[in-house]
Amino acid sequence: MYNGKFGCALWGCGWVASGHIAAYLKNPACQLIGIGSRRSESVQAKQQEFGLNNIKIYEKFDDILNDSSVDIVSICTPNDLHASEAIAAAKAGKHIFLEKPAAINPEELDLLTATINEYHTKTVMGLVLRFNPLSQLQRRLIASGELGNVFLANVDYWFGRERGGWMRSGSRAGGAFILGGCHSVDIARYLLNSDIIAVRGDAVKVGDWYDYAPVETAQVKFANGALGVFSCSLVGHVPYTANTHIIGDRGSIMNDRFYLEKFKEQKEFFAIDTGVKKSGDVYNHPFPALLEHFVSCLQEGRDSDHNVASAVNSHKACFAISRSAAGNGEWIEL
Repeated sequence: MYNGKFGCALWGCGWVASGHIAAYLKNPACQLIGIGSRRSESVQAKQQEFGLNNIKIYEKFDDILNDSSVDIVSICTPNDLHASEAIAAAKAGKHIFLEKPAAINPEELDLLTATINEYHTKTVMGLVLRFNPLSQLQRRLIASGELGNVFLANVDYWFGRERGGWMRSGSRAGGAFILGGCHSVDIARYLLNSDIIAVRGDAVKVGDWYDYAPVETAQVKFANGALGVFSCSLVGHVPYTANTHIIGDRGSIMNDRFYLEKFKEQKEFFAIDTGVKKSGDVYNHPFPALLEHFVSCLQEGRDSDHNVASAVNSHKACFAISRSAAGNGEWIEL
């Protein structure tokens, strides 16, 4: 602890780091001790963006791990570094705010989860859609039975912004669904409160900006018997779009529009404004709510419901989709 607050540090000063930093600065139980990155210019940019003049600047990740004033470490580095850095943080006794994905292959994921279990590490994943007010409303309606028996869940992640650097490399990004579409895969599981048990995938290579297929689709089967169709596109003339379409025998959901049997006179979908901005900008994502939840868990000495373990099935589904797509589109059981 640092002056009665959780000492917090961040490693990796790219785009998503702004969401983490803003959340730390807003939370009264947290004290941002310092930030660091492999590139000094990235650190300087974050200092200027947030006016961070009186914090530590870490040149190496080990410097954070060896800092006894740091309780929570945010890992916001390129995808291929997440697992190894989280493993090191767990061994160093830190709590971990891990940006998605937790890993880019099954072997890394298994090693990470084993290490977390061995060291009894408290973690939370940056799967922020779970804290989106619209997602929480959708989940409450489904859990309360307003949709009846849910049998179909279709989700999309479309975001045609240009991504540079490591995101163009499949060996570093992990693939389309792991890079971005994992948000939608995870929210489908979260809404239905059911794991994915089988997938089959397909993919198409569009252009040469990415060295991997930036468009992937999947058919999925859930443990509760529901089916799903997922799609992810990192390319195309399309703004940030996260579609969530759920159908049950007593109601259905199309994003922020609802059609429920309980309203006998209802003829069309009605909309509910939850104040959610349809934006891919990290400033509009609910990082503060996610961090507030994690801090409460730490204060109460309990594991988060949104920890790494809670997202393992989402990751395994993404891995299997890519593996199926790279093969003959065969069904793969998880």
